[in-house]
Amino acid sequence: MSNLLPIKKIYCDTKFRRADSKSTSNFKIDLPQTLKLPDNCVFYIDDVSIPYAWHTVIQNVNDKLYFRLSDPSYVLPEYFHADYTITLDSKTYSGTQFVAMIVSKITAVTGGAATTGAYDTQSKRMSLSVANMDINFFTDKELTGNDISWGGISYNTANLYSANELLSNELLPSPVGNTANPAEYYLMLTPVRNIYMRSPNLSSFNTVGCNGMSNIIKKIAVNVPPGEMITSYITSSTDYLDCSRATWKTVEVQLVDINGNDINLSGLNWSFSLLLDVMNPNI
Repeated sequence: MSNLLPIKKIYCDTKFRRADSKSTSNFKIDLPQTLKLPDNCVFYIDDVSIPYAWHTVIQNVNDKLYFRLSDPSYVLPEYFHADYTITLDSKTYSGTQFVAMIVSKITAVTGGAATTGAYDTQSKRMSLSVANMDINFFTDKELTGNDISWGGISYNTANLYSANELLSNELLPSPVGNTANPAEYYLMLTPVRNIYMRSPNLSSFNTVGCNGMSNIIKKIAVNVPPGEMITSYITSSTDYLDCSRATWKTVEVQLVDINGNDINLSGLNWSFSLLLDVMNPNI
């Protein structure tokens, strides 16, 4: 097979995705010609440009919190308590806005419990308390275990849609707050820290992600604030993947987070380039 490249560079833009594409983050693009790639052929991904268009809270991804209100005046046989689920509004929040939304949701779902919340901009911590009651947000591990005796609306342990990561709520047991000592949570309002480009037809399946994904072709750090453009370029001559003897007619790509959820770009387009090269097998 000839080692001559049929083409050097492919510019891709989701504006030209196929009509049967699921979205701008899960799409197919037909190339104008079929490419038969030679031996020792590799490709790089360069010139990536993605709009930061998703929200802090994403519907059916991280929009649920599960909490318990306990009356500490009941000591035998145990605290009197009630369990609740709140659904957060899918929006982009500052710390102050996020805390205000949490307070309003707790007040509404409990029928008017006097809830107090505050956000410290220097420590990035939320403090929360309910008058005359203890409050705690259950962690994901507690919710999927069998030892909390949950009494609220039932939920799917396989799909919690939990917002606990936004609260950095992982300590076991979950912290309990009251008026004298409010519960405190470090707010991490960036739900997606890295974007993973996956491809079932470009990948040579020689990469692996922490959750077992084997068709990752690039990891892109989210290093700009919401509303700006995320860019990524080649930073190393070794950052390539093998595509020897591959035949390309369609470019199929999916943008996902660490949990495999599609990134919601709100219909906005993005672009990238595929650079082809032939490696010297003797080096």
